[in-house]
Amino acid sequence: MITQHCSTDSLLCPVKIWAKIVQRLRNYPSSSGKMMVNSFLIPNNKIHLFTGSKLLKRLLLAAASLGPDTLGFTADQIGLHSARSGAAMAMFLAGGPVFTIMLLGRWSSDAFLRYIRKQVKEFSRGISNKMIQNETFFTSAPDNHSPQLTFQDKSGLSFQGTILPLARAFG
Repeated sequence: MITQHCSTDSLLCPVKIWAKIVQRLRNYPSSSGKMMVNSFLIPNNKIHLFTGSKLLKRLLLAAASLGPDTLGFTADQIGLHSARSGAAMAMFLAGGPVFTIMLLGRWSSDAFLRYIRKQVKEFSRGISNKMIQNETFFTSAPDNHSPQLTFQDKSGLSFQGTILPLARAFG
C-alpha cells in the first residue's frame, strides 16, 4: 500500500480528493461498503459505472474544446495513460527519485521513462548555473569499463583557471 499525504493545494490534495469520493459514495441511497470508486448516481437513482472508454471520450471532448493553443497538444495526442505519464513527469521535474516515481505510479520497471517527454526547456532550467557551482573539481579514478582520463594539473580543474579561459577562446 502506498500512503499519500495532504498537500497544500485545495483542489489537488490526494487526501481531500479521496475523502470527497468516499463521502459521495456513502451519500448514495443504495450505498454499500463494496461500491467501486467509479460508481455514480444517475438521475433515475440508479448506480452507473463510469468506464475507461467513457472517461477517454470526455477527455477527448475537453481537449478538443480547449484546443491546442491553450493546451500545447491536440486531442489525438492524449489517452488514458496521459494522467499517469503526466504525474510521472511532474514528479521527475520536481526532482523525485526514479524509485519513488516507480512506487507511486505502480511501474514495475523503468518503462515510465518512455512516457516522459523530453522537455528541454524544463530539463535545462538552471543547468548552466549548476555546471559552474563547483569552483574546483577532480576527475574520478577510471574503472575498467571506461576510457582513462588524465590531466596534468593534479590539483584539479579550476573554473577560473581552466574552464573560463577555454570558454572565452571558443566564444
